[in-house]
Amino acid sequence: MNDRLSPEGLRYAQAVARTGSFSAAAREYDVTQPALSNAIRRLEKILGARLFERNTHGARPTVFGAAILPRVDAALAALDAITAEARRWRAHGPRPVRIGVSPLIGADVVARAYSAVAGLPGRGRSSLVLREADLSELCTALDDDELDLIVVPAVLPLTRYRHRVIGSEPVVLVEPGAADNAASPVTADPAPADPADPAAPADPASRPPEAPAVTARIDDVARRTLLLVPDTCGLTTFTRDLLADRGLPLRAYSGEAASYRVLEDWAGMGLGSALLPRSKVTRADSSTRPVVDARGAAVTITYEAAWDSASPIADELDILAGLLAS
Repeated sequence: MNDRLSPEGLRYAQAVARTGSFSAAAREYDVTQPALSNAIRRLEKILGARLFERNTHGARPTVFGAAILPRVDAALAALDAITAEARRWRAHGPRPVRIGVSPLIGADVVARAYSAVAGLPGRGRSSLVLREADLSELCTALDDDELDLIVVPAVLPLTRYRHRVIGSEPVVLVEPGAADNAASPVTADPAPADPADPAAPADPASRPPEAPAVTARIDDVARRTLLLVPDTCGLTTFTRDLLADRGLPLRAYSGEAASYRVLEDWAGMGLGSALLPRSKVTRADSSTRPVVDARGAAVTITYEAAWDSASPIADELDILAGLLAS
């Protein structure tokens, strides 16, 4: 009998431990759940005991698994280190740092990346190669070693990569409204209901007292017809998850905008409302309100950097991610 441990099985077990779910681990590695389950079953047969207990909430390590899984992590880290060292030996001189960014990422983050790479030992301003692309393209390029690091909204499970939160920013609701309302001083007085907007409350006094009129609560957002962009950059995924995580419906406009600027334009025309990171609001006459949760805390979108620990420049990428987060 072949009793050799399979790196594939070890990585699948690591993913289940990390995500707490066989199905989530399968999605992470883009394999079917039966294929992943069979690989872990073979691993458990070789080791002589079960690694996980399944229940209605997912999977958790057994007592045996809790003892073995840290050694699985160490073994895979050692394998990744071998791969990284081999890549370093094959490399012909220092290669540029290839960074991919989502269209949602603000220019300030890109500028920080440019300065950070230029400041790395042995690097200069010509050491950075940037690519802007949609989420799926960035993740595929990272998988295929066409990019060294990606900076994306934290809306996808990137747990098989090293990743680090590098920042966040408030989310605002862009609404149909006159420019003079958007430019007027911010006050806490309730705005009159717009009879043309079926989602607007008929009586302003019916708003919960803890929700000031200058903010938009998430349940208020759920009553709006929301304008969306294609589900490629992460914004639509963020919007759907924001509402779904709270059991709220998404009332989506039947069409799709091609860009964030078009979202603003269409909101100004009265076609609906839109959620945008604050940095993506470019029109001075856009009517916006910060979005808050039920407790009144600002709703933010989080950005993270992700990279392969087996990269030949993994140490540099670790430093770079820290600089981006500072």
